[in-house]
Parts: sequence; structure tokens; C-alpha cells
Amino acid sequence: MHASQAPMPRPARLALAALALVLPASLCLASGTPPSSTPRAQEPASSPSLLPVKSDAKADSAALHARVIQLYRKGFALSLEAKADLKSGKDKEAKKKFEKARKIFDQVTQLDPAHYESWNMIGFTSRKTGDLKRAFPAYEKALALNPEYEEAHEYLGEAYIMAGNMAKAKEQLAWLKAKGGEEAAELEAAIQAAEKGEQHGSGW
Repeated sequence: MHASQAPMPRPARLALAALALVLPASLCLASGTPPSSTPRAQEPASSPSLLPVKSDAKADSAALHARVIQLYRKGFALSLEAKADLKSGKDKEAKKKFEKARKIFDQVTQLDPAHYESWNMIGFTSRKTGDLKRAFPAYEKALALNPEYEEAHEYLGEAYIMAGNMAKAKEQLAWLKAKGGEEAAELEAAIQAAEKGEQHGSGW
């Protein structure tokens, strides 16, 4: 047997064997990992279940939009009923329904301040109950949100007729004619009737 292959003395072999058993554990402890032959999966810094729950913005927006549409349709239907009552001579019933409809449109604008159709209808229902002080700001708000909203221009012209300001009513008529809107004919008929001292069923 070659000298380099001579058997190692038993005490030396035992010492190396003991070192081989201890060394892996020492290395694991130094590195901070447990002395296991299978590495443990690293835990995430924050468990997803412990993170704050965020609301679904899209779902919230869709629910709000659905509520706005529901209320607007309800108020609009009530306004139609009020108009029919007014046409039938049921003034008291019509006024109550117009006021109730206005409150519904108020709810819509509280949910969605940019809902210019509801601002326009607040103006309409207020005008139908004779409340021009509330009608004018509502129409102005609707037009501030949508300057091209032809119906609001017509209704504003109708309000000016009620207020006896024919010059302002004709300004709205001129705007509608320039746009070629269908509402121009309705407002023009209301202006002509007012100038002749006739009663005109203005507004839809």
C-alpha cells in the first residue's frame, strides 16, 4: 500500500466524523436558516390576508351610477304625472308632484353634483311651482356643467318669460336658433304667446 493511502488512525477518523456532523448545523445557525436538509419556503413580508381590504372602486362607481339613473327616472316620471295633472286643471295635485319630483332631483345632485340633467329638472320643477328664485340658479348650474345643453337654454328662456324679461328670453331663443335646435320653436311660440298676452303651455 502506498504511503499516501495508509489507513488513518481511529481517533483521527472519529474526530473528523464528529466534525462533519457538527459543521452543517454550525453553518446553518450562522446563516440564520434552520438545520434542515429541506429549505423552508420564505414567508412573505406581509401576508395578503393581513393587508387592509380595499373597496372595489369600479363596483362602487357602477352602484352609484345605477342609483343616480334610478332616482332620475323616478323624478322624471313624477314630473310627467304632474304635467298631466296641470293640463287637466288639477293644480294642487300637480304642485305637490312637482315639489316631490324636485326633492328627488335634489337627491341625484347630492349623489352626483355633475348631473346636469337633474339640475335642469330642478329648475323646471321649481319654475312649475312658481319658485323662480330657485329655478334660475339651477338652470345656470346645468349650463355651467354643459353649456351646449339645449333643453336648459329653452327652459331658462321660459323662466325669463315668467319673470317678464323678454329681452333675456330672446337671447336664449337666438342661441337656440343659431344651434338649429328643436327647442327653438317651442321657446319662440312661448315668447310670441307672452307678447300677445296669451297663455302658453310652455315647457314639455
